[in-house]
Amino acid sequence: MIDKMRSKAASWVAKILAFFLILSFAVWGIGDVVRGPVTGNVIAEVGNSEITRSEFSNQIRKLMTAVRRQFGNNFDLKQAQQLGLVDQTVNQMINSRLLKLEANKLGLTAGEELIRQNIFEDPRFKQNRQFNRNAFQRFLQQESLTEATYVSLLKNDITKKQIINIIRSSTHSPKVLLNNIYKYQNEKRIAEVVFIPNQKSSSIKKANETDIFNYYKKHSKLFKTPEYRSLSAIFLDPKEIAKELSPPIEKLKKEYEYRKEIRTKPERRLLHQVLFQSKKKAHDFFNKARSKGTLFQNLNKKEGQKFNKLGFLEHKDLTENLANAVFNPKKPGLIPPTQTPLGWHVIQVKKIETAKVPSFSELRTEIKRDLSLEMAVDNIIKLTGKLDDALAGGASIDEAANNIGSRVIRLKNVDIAGNGENGKPALNLPKSSMFLKKLFSTPIGETTNIEETKKGEFFVIKVESKKAPEIRPFSSVRNKVQKMWRKGKIRSKTKMISLKFKEGSKGSLSLAKLAKEKGFSIKTSKPFFRFQSSEKTDIPNTLRAPIFEAKQGEVIINASDKGYYVALIKKIIPADLIDKKEKIGKLKSQIQDIITSDNIDQYVSALKNKFPTKIDQKAIANAISDRL
Repeated sequence: MIDKMRSKAASWVAKILAFFLILSFAVWGIGDVVRGPVTGNVIAEVGNSEITRSEFSNQIRKLMTAVRRQFGNNFDLKQAQQLGLVDQTVNQMINSRLLKLEANKLGLTAGEELIRQNIFEDPRFKQNRQFNRNAFQRFLQQESLTEATYVSLLKNDITKKQIINIIRSSTHSPKVLLNNIYKYQNEKRIAEVVFIPNQKSSSIKKANETDIFNYYKKHSKLFKTPEYRSLSAIFLDPKEIAKELSPPIEKLKKEYEYRKEIRTKPERRLLHQVLFQSKKKAHDFFNKARSKGTLFQNLNKKEGQKFNKLGFLEHKDLTENLANAVFNPKKPGLIPPTQTPLGWHVIQVKKIETAKVPSFSELRTEIKRDLSLEMAVDNIIKLTGKLDDALAGGASIDEAANNIGSRVIRLKNVDIAGNGENGKPALNLPKSSMFLKKLFSTPIGETTNIEETKKGEFFVIKVESKKAPEIRPFSSVRNKVQKMWRKGKIRSKTKMISLKFKEGSKGSLSLAKLAKEKGFSIKTSKPFFRFQSSEKTDIPNTLRAPIFEAKQGEVIINASDKGYYVALIKKIIPADLIDKKEKIGKLKSQIQDIITSDNIDQYVSALKNKFPTKIDQKAIANAISDRL
């Protein structure tokens, strides 16, 4: 998917974005230690390792969280699929696993000291140039990561970066290429701009019947009805069939035993913590806190320490030795100092939430619904077999429906949007875009094969007839024609004024003098770049490209929804390469990222031969459908 995106990218900027996307997934998209309930399903095999469905689901959850931060909570998984982000996630998980396998084969690793050094030197976790535990905790919370998870991810990341850095060090960015891109990016222009708003309706003469009718005849295609089709169909919806089914109590109880384990909420403990780098200081603090019986947070303030409220955590949220120390005691209390790669932890268990096991009555409704749906799907599969046999034997839609005990849907004159001739949604039309597509892609008089939708619905359609598009009577669209005629006249008049401005400014009058003479305001922009930036400018974004395509001294016009812009390219300011070493250096790094990205792609492709990869598209589809 990344290869396809790259081949279609028209600019180096797009490649840079694609590369950073690769790196972001390489670091955070691994999922090797972020495990949910293992279902046994595998979405891909990479060498002798597996990428499980639960790992994939966790990655999709992270993907949607990250994307929604940028585009808002209305962005859904279907949109992510359409944009190729789901396929991209699978590919990046596979690429990440390939690099991990290769790192293991090469014997690359990262020790605890190196991991600790990376964390303490990370600028995101610093305050006043010192490591700040609170900043680290805020980061973990924002990224929905536990400390143990982050340490494991960082370890894998460091080993894989060793490979990436070797590839990166072998790249070279040609100086000529850098200079040309820098000049293109950093050229500036100054323009004088006059905005001519659409003329008022009162300035347009009132249309007579001849004007309106002539416009109607000339633009008749704008006033056509859509194509309509009439049909007979059988539509088998498992949700509707499920409503009439009732699974036996034995099945409900058996399913409950399975779901009980998954839905049980494990024990959680409310933790406060003080972190030390010195073993002696940690033990001294612990002994004082235990012997004095003083409140944990009050004592550490006196000792000059800051404590962190870690919140409620599960056993899996902590490193193994820390989790064992915290969860072994039966009651809340103080935990002796325990070491991890981050230092020595002194923890106080403030509160214990026992594990919560859902009762049969709590899960019964959803279990009945789900099992009924499974039974309905099984029934439908059997029905489709009988339906297929009946149709293959020459039975009509009505005869086939009668054979399986189903009803026939009959609809007359439905358009591609699912509306009837009255413009309203057709009654009893199945809510499936696939159904409409098949209706309008099947020849008249023919019957489709039995089709299955993504939701597990089955249908067969016979296209009975069609009603071709026809021009609506003038009387039924007269008001619409009149509005369109007037709007066209307003736009034409505004454009004529703009063209006269353009021609007039080439003569004895400058654009500024002409604007003053005609009573229009003119704005002279500050120098602005080709691409939109944080700079404040009066230049509309729609004008940037036309202005940068024109020559100095040239006058251009450009339409907008509310009128026309007339712009004079006042001055072209070439990019100055002198004393721009820092900016050229940044650009060089970006170009180097692109070349590195291509090299990594080739390297990963070679690794796929070394570690054979298999992808189970059905498992991926099932995992996605569970989240829709």
